[in-house]
Amino acid sequence: MHTAANLSGDADPDASVSERFDVIVVGGGPAGSTAAYRLAAGGASVVVIDRAKFPRDKPCGGGVTVRGARILPFSIEPVVEAVVDTVDVRMGWADQFDITAPGPTVLMTQRRRLDHFLLQKAAEVGAEVREGTRVREIDNGPAGVAVRTDAGTFEGSVLVGADGCNGVSRHALDGLS
Repeated sequence: MHTAANLSGDADPDASVSERFDVIVVGGGPAGSTAAYRLAAGGASVVVIDRAKFPRDKPCGGGVTVRGARILPFSIEPVVEAVVDTVDVRMGWADQFDITAPGPTVLMTQRRRLDHFLLQKAAEVGAEVREGTRVREIDNGPAGVAVRTDAGTFEGSVLVGADGCNGVSRHALDGLS
């Protein structure tokens, strides 16, 4: 196998137990959880690996556009805290006006609640979720991918990298030609 990324030389040598899945999703945020949901609902064996334990705080974005919410395969209403249809626009320090849409434009939530909800939805349709699991290395080869973690090795035909622009999977892709 071609080693795409080796991020730590201190991986547990005893963590060699290998599990096989059709798809390995690295990252349990909105993109990873939604991908896992759709794949598992379609019959694929899926594991989601995330270094965090959910629910976890996230310092960014708690707004989901109505357009974005419509493409989800289920409603996020259980975690919506407010619905926005008016935006306050300010130009400089003095000029200000409101824009009111004919209907809701943004659904407000907390990422902590949204991410946990989406991950639970993926698990409900059969995706396995491995929280608190750090990815150490991703290998790519003709038979698929091997994701080595501090809890063992996961093998799969496909890798979905959903762990962000600074994530392990992005670094693994840097090594592929």
